[in-house]
Amino acid sequence: MNDPAALSLIALTSYLGRQPILNRQGSLVAYELLFRSLSEKEVRDVDPTRATADVVIGALCEQGVDRALGGHVGFVNAGRDWLMSDMLNVLPPRQFVIEILETVEFDERLAERVGALKEAGYRFAVDDVGEDTQWRGGVFEDADFIKVDVQLWEPNALVRFVTAMHCAGKRVVAEKVETPAQYFTTFQAGCDYFQGFYFAHPQVLATRKIPPQRQSLVKLMMMLNMEPSLADLEEEVKRNPTLTMHLLRFVNSASLGRTTPIASVREAIAIVGMSWLNRWALLTLYADGGTTSRASNALVQLVGTRARFMELAAKRMRPGDDDFSDAAFMTGMFSLLHFVLERSVADLADELHVAQPVAEALQGGPGELQALLRCAQAIETPEDEAELAHACGELAPLNPALVRLLFAAAGNWMAEYAAF
Repeated sequence: MNDPAALSLIALTSYLGRQPILNRQGSLVAYELLFRSLSEKEVRDVDPTRATADVVIGALCEQGVDRALGGHVGFVNAGRDWLMSDMLNVLPPRQFVIEILETVEFDERLAERVGALKEAGYRFAVDDVGEDTQWRGGVFEDADFIKVDVQLWEPNALVRFVTAMHCAGKRVVAEKVETPAQYFTTFQAGCDYFQGFYFAHPQVLATRKIPPQRQSLVKLMMMLNMEPSLADLEEEVKRNPTLTMHLLRFVNSASLGRTTPIASVREAIAIVGMSWLNRWALLTLYADGGTTSRASNALVQLVGTRARFMELAAKRMRPGDDDFSDAAFMTGMFSLLHFVLERSVADLADELHVAQPVAEALQGGPGELQALLRCAQAIETPEDEAELAHACGELAPLNPALVRLLFAAAGNWMAEYAAF
């Protein structure tokens, strides 16, 4: 494929595989989430740490937990590095089961780590268990689910194993079930859950993404290691539309059980905390294979400058009203997202739980936020003096001269960071 536009589109697409897991009644109860790419070789050869990072970023941020899991539980593969890393802690324990790969060496140190995670509410599965599997240490003791590879079992031995696991309080998942005969065998053996091509091949979810900028992630991690103030963190996150979108999508996901939409970046940071933010930034660095700088990304420059301008203008209109200036920033930040992700404004507003005033402004509803957005669009087209003057007429005390000053300040705000 030599078409640069097509290659660019592929690079801006996030893929996530999911395969259903069914119970004995045939009802969907969970998905195993899988690394997917357009390249079969990449899927086959991908580093396990990068694969897990890509899956988690896809589920939490790019697809969103609600879309990826649909209210069900997600099984996520994890190698030793992931199990020992704090990055694992970004996963909401109620929504996910950590699937320990068959290649993991289970020693005393890992057993202590798994025990601590279980105390924090995480559940574990052991993967690809066969009749001849020799697991060392206490992996079976710590596991909640045992996934048996049906290709590796003689029927009578499987019956004995499932019975033993049930006596130990474990639930057994039969995986790689590909034929009616295999389903019958595993069902008769007493397996609790079933997964395989006989039921469904993995479905691939695709969505457009804005590539994360590595410079911003590195700087954010540097700041987090220096005990920054909440205000400094808010300033940093606001400079990157990708960071803002990922953070808001996560804090507003159904997995956190919130009933009130988060209205500002500051509030979102306060909810997740600096520790989560640091882990998530590191995770994103693992998942990101892109090298596009912020300075060369015209869309990032445009939307960041627009959002900052609207925030500065809102502060002039209502000094001291942080809620209004936050809403103005969010309106600017989300105003172009529907083009990037190729979804309707209404769908995005609903998915990200955008606050009602912001959602109304994005969809053309009346009010000061919509007027500010029109003003921003007018100043971005400098030759349209009449439209700028008309937009300012609804936004006292703004006038064309002040708007130009604020827009220049917003541009400097973005340029300063792009030079990092």
